[in-house]
Amino acid sequence: MNDWSEMFEKQNDEIEKFEENEQNTAETQKLLKKKFNKLKHKALYIDAEYEEVCDVFSFAKSEFISDMFSYCSSRKIHPPLSDDQKKDESREKIETSEEMKDLYREIVKATHPDKTKNLEEHEIEERTELYQEAVAGKQKGDYWGIFKAALELGVPIKKLSFDYLDELEQAISGIEEKTNKIKNDLMYKWYYCDQKMRENIFEQLTKNQEKYE
Repeated sequence: MNDWSEMFEKQNDEIEKFEENEQNTAETQKLLKKKFNKLKHKALYIDAEYEEVCDVFSFAKSEFISDMFSYCSSRKIHPPLSDDQKKDESREKIETSEEMKDLYREIVKATHPDKTKNLEEHEIEERTELYQEAVAGKQKGDYWGIFKAALELGVPIKKLSFDYLDELEQAISGIEEKTNKIKNDLMYKWYYCDQKMRENIFEQLTKNQEKYE
């Protein structure tokens, strides 16, 4: 994976090259660049935190399920099975800015088979994954997926506006929400409990479960 700091610096260089016009004054660009830099540092931190939390949660979930089945088996009770974790995928249709649309188009170009045919196999696979991330991001209104793919592909920002930075802020907020949701998950909290507290949690979860012979 490319270094995020370098990719952000590349985008900063592109920002400095913008042509001024009536709606894009030097003062406006200065303000936009300052805001972009703040988002850059915030994005680097929360993305690293999110990846770390996801890794921990993956391990915690596996250990929780394994220990739960062992707990239930030793007491001859049926393990609780939940269907209440279905996600509500319904979302409002979000209007995408021209800047984000441009980024998406550049990602499509950079990952097109004509552009990747002479690359190593692992590079082709990486670009395919980035393309799929961008497509998923576009379909779900997840600007973070598009933004990250653009960074890793080195796609420069051709234009910069307050709308574009607002979208980045929304994307960052979305990652923060996902991180907090995982941290508040019972399995994640259980993972950091001592053995006695873990068993108390299992006891509460299984108190109404039927026994078997």
